[in-house]
Amino acid sequence: MNRTCRTLFTVAIAAAVMPSSAPAAPRDGGAAFPAGTPKVQAAQCAGGEQWRCKRGEVLTLSGNDLDVVKSILFLGGEGRRDDRKVRPQRTAEHELLVTIPADAKSGPLRARDGRRTVKVGRTLKILKAPAAPPAPPLAGNAATVGDDGVFPISGLHDMGQSATNRFGGARNHGGQDLFAKCGTPLVAVRAGVVQLAKFQERAGNYIVLQAVDGQSYAYMHMLKPSVLKTGDVVTPGQPIGAVGETGRATGCHLHFEQWTAPGWYTGGKAIDPMPQLRRWEAAPHSHA
Repeated sequence: MNRTCRTLFTVAIAAAVMPSSAPAAPRDGGAAFPAGTPKVQAAQCAGGEQWRCKRGEVLTLSGNDLDVVKSILFLGGEGRRDDRKVRPQRTAEHELLVTIPADAKSGPLRARDGRRTVKVGRTLKILKAPAAPPAPPLAGNAATVGDDGVFPISGLHDMGQSATNRFGGARNHGGQDLFAKCGTPLVAVRAGVVQLAKFQERAGNYIVLQAVDGQSYAYMHMLKPSVLKTGDVVTPGQPIGAVGETGRATGCHLHFEQWTAPGWYTGGKAIDPMPQLRRWEAAPHSHA
């Protein structure tokens, strides 16, 4: 074999036995994350808490590829006896909504997409539900007025007849949108106590009132935070804030919700408030 042939033979053998270039390591330093695998980056409960929820609350998970999730597992403590599997209420690519089971316990979460189970961020803390609110002191004819109630907007308004503004309409709407000029006063519809008064990304400035019978009434997108605080007693027609467009809102309006006893995200359920709103609007003592 001449020199040229030997050189070509040596190069060919070397190329055959030398390994090809190794693939680049994942940028996160670990195993590559399969495309389409759900990944949760944040969790927020209806009351605005991060990774802290009460039973019955709606938990919003944010991240990537969440539209493939078929179920959420609430693992609770050690063992499987307190594990709970729940189907999401709604899924989208970057957001998922699921209701906390009534008997869920604090513990890790897992997302299941039908093929695999993946970890979901931090441990979820289950908070104790607040005690039932005490009956507020009644004076004069407040008892009879409280049983009936007053319209929540004290001023000119529009009931919002579009299907997207109605309860149960598009986007699984949980209340009724009532339109009025920003700054129009809002009043307490019934006698009760303030269950919550906070700010939340979707609801904006909001307040939840709970009546003596356990029903709750939520006011969302208020112009400013209410001056009232959790536990404050309210009477029918008492000012509680003003119409605004804070949070995820387009235009000035009040998103109004009515919940059955025992109340807002504490075991009750949202119902169509329109029948009650029409009665209040037509009543002689209405603030409309």
